Amino acid sequence: MTNLELANKIKSNFSDLDIITTHQIAGLIAKFFPDLSDSTISWKLNQLKSDGLINQVGRGLYDFKFKPSYSPNFSLKSKRLYNRIKILTKDEISLWDTQMINKIIGKTIDRYWVFVSTDKTNLDHLFNETVDFSRQVFLHPDQDIINRYLLPQREAIIMSPLVSETPLFYDADYITLSIEGLLVNIWLKYQNYLEPIGYDLNEIFNMAFKKYNINISKLLRYAARRDKRNEISNYIKSIN
Repeated sequence: MTNLELANKIKSNFSDLDIITTHQIAGLIAKFFPDLSDSTISWKLNQLKSDGLINQVGRGLYDFKFKPSYSPNFSLKSKRLYNRIKILTKDEISLWDTQMINKIIGKTIDRYWVFVSTDKTNLDHLFNETVDFSRQVFLHPDQDIINRYLLPQREAIIMSPLVSETPLFYDADYITLSIEGLLVNIWLKYQNYLEPIGYDLNEIFNMAFKKYNINISKLLRYAARRDKRNEISNYIKSIN
């Protein structure tokens, strides 16, 4: 039996499931090849992945819905801002902006807000070094500051601590969030920041899962770092 034939049999056997597990796949392979050892079954599963016949969406989780990996839309404006901020600190910084959300949903919300994160011990220093920028800079603002001063701004920079184990995407000389990190941060910032300026959370998550290959295990591990694993896990289940 070729790998393609095996993949088709797996797909046919689990046609009623959106996600299948390693245990389910291994059990089916063992049924077709009863003489194979566990290590050989694992090798055969890896072959299916390498041949692009099955798609891994998390730790021990697979589907047959092949989607491209997320590639952040790091605009020239954001690259220039990143370079300007980077020379002010020796610590790693991560930057993402609302234009990246616009790319996911295929719409334009008329705001250019940039979210910058770095080590919390250096955050006050970095804020003090950027207060003279042409864009208004906010250091993890409270709700009153957001409502009074941030929401009216067309362009703004919002600074916050970089949480350890944040899933990052390295784009040449620039660092931003992976799609998993981005979705968790969008979820966390939605009510205070993003909903008031016109974003729809269901639309963002639905379009992201429709367009990109998302590692659910990685997303939920990071959500756990932000103490929101259960809430985000239940939310994802509700929209799917």
